[in-house]
Amino acid sequence: MVLVIILVLFALLAAWVVRVAGARFAVKRLGGAVLILVIVTFGTTLMLRQVPGDPCITALGTGASDEAVAECTSERGLDDSVVEQYTGWVGDVVTGDLGFAFYKNREPLSDVLEDRAPRTAWLFLYSQLIALTVAVPLGIWAAYQSGRAPRGVPRWILPVAIAALLGVAVVGGWGIAGILTVSVLVPIFVFNGIRGGPSGDSTVNTGAFVLLSIPVFVLGETLRYFFAIKNDWYDLVGYSPWNEGVGAHISSIWLPALVLGLAVSPVYLRLLRADMVQNLQQDFVAVAKAKGMSNRHILLRHVLRPSTLTLLTVAGLNIAQLVNGAIVVEFIFDFDGVGSYLIEAVARREFFAVQTLVALVAVLFVVTNTVIDVVYTTVDPRVRAEDEK
Repeated sequence: MVLVIILVLFALLAAWVVRVAGARFAVKRLGGAVLILVIVTFGTTLMLRQVPGDPCITALGTGASDEAVAECTSERGLDDSVVEQYTGWVGDVVTGDLGFAFYKNREPLSDVLEDRAPRTAWLFLYSQLIALTVAVPLGIWAAYQSGRAPRGVPRWILPVAIAALLGVAVVGGWGIAGILTVSVLVPIFVFNGIRGGPSGDSTVNTGAFVLLSIPVFVLGETLRYFFAIKNDWYDLVGYSPWNEGVGAHISSIWLPALVLGLAVSPVYLRLLRADMVQNLQQDFVAVAKAKGMSNRHILLRHVLRPSTLTLLTVAGLNIAQLVNGAIVVEFIFDFDGVGSYLIEAVARREFFAVQTLVALVAVLFVVTNTVIDVVYTTVDPRVRAEDEK
């Protein structure tokens, strides 16, 4: 079932790319995608074979007999050469056989993925939506404020900050309030004090740097303690699919998605802000102002569109970071997705399962970046012109 879904998605993607960008563009991009998949999966095969330890002894235990180990080795094809193992794995995958999860009583890997892949997919989607919802408005506002002179700390900032911290202390405890004070409030005031007072741009930049410097596991554990343990606002009961109700689904995933989204949002914010600041200095902006266009119209219609190219690129390349973050987040929240299963498979030397999971991540990466390449040709037709030269 998993393979069928992937093949259908690839067919739809190919048809869409041909229709939007042309057959030449599609052949070039999809051919490169296949080459990338081969390089990534074969490289993974080579690296996994360098991992110390015997997968069969790990699966059967140190007390297993030599006959049992030999049978396991033969069954898994571990006594074949690397090339034979890889070609055998490719042949099985192409025919729809993803193998077994040996330590799960030989449960078919396709069944494991059908259960876990939707969880990670929804986690990725919601985290990206949260990251863009946070980054895009703040990035636009920071770029607009970038040329304005510092105004000093407004008088209402300090009492509001103190009141907010007291509220956090009452609800979540003095520990959380102390962490927020040291990691957020103090750096903002110190940074802006050195610069002679904050503008909107410097305040947003400081907040982005602070959030970017917090490791995902620290952010996850802090929010988990505050929302799930201290206040019982998030129920650590595991994932609920859509068929159990929209409310149950959202309530089971919003906090992990929030952690992952906040972890990647500073990168999007900084890139969008930098591109918009650069585009605001272009001649077409001066012409638009001379025509009497409003700042809002200039920002949203003339500056934001070309500034999204870098943001789209990073959003596609950020798949790897999302996978890394998902592994941490799924572990913190007992969220049995693909990330946590990948760690289990590596720890138990389930090499072919790891290869399959890496291949799925590579497919996701390739599909996402192919879609972004096509979107490029829509946002900026010059990209297609350069590609066809």
